[in-house]
Amino acid sequence: MKKALLLVALTVAVASCGQNSSGELRSAQPTTAVNDPVVSAAADVVQPVLASRYATTYAGLEVRGDTLVVHRKPDPALDAEIAGLAPHARILFQDARYTKSEMQAAVTRVMDDREHWKSRGADVNVAGPKTDGSGVEVGTAEEPPADLAAQLQDRYPGMTFSVRRQGTVVFPVYTGPVPVLPSSPVRSR
Repeated sequence: MKKALLLVALTVAVASCGQNSSGELRSAQPTTAVNDPVVSAAADVVQPVLASRYATTYAGLEVRGDTLVVHRKPDPALDAEIAGLAPHARILFQDARYTKSEMQAAVTRVMDDREHWKSRGADVNVAGPKTDGSGVEVGTAEEPPADLAAQLQDRYPGMTFSVRRQGTVVFPVYTGPVPVLPSSPVRSR
């Protein structure tokens, strides 16, 4: 069950890429329907390096049109390595408050405490780190209590939370044809 919930949280986190509320670049450079292939290729190269080598500073990665945005706590070594790995891509480094691993730890705690939150009138059904490193977004099935973000911050100090009504998470149902497995031929004697 926990794996399914974390998968949902990760899916929401990925789907929310580009929904960064802090981006001063957003107004100047809107995301296009088709992102620059140079930037997309650069993202494919730098993302594993960021995740594996810079867990103590890396927060998130966005492709915004012709710009690769790396959210991280200030880290000159990260900046230099990433710029060197993608010399032909336009890269913008933006400061983040939290790292992805810090936010993911808070996500896990929130999801593990779902019964606690349900007993307080909040049917938490999804949580995920914000790509810009500003904290954790929590989704509820019903309208959440007005002070839920404050309650989350009291229970998990050191993390910033935002809350929104997410609705009920419904997993897709397979509607394709019924698979037909080959049968073994019947041998006659």
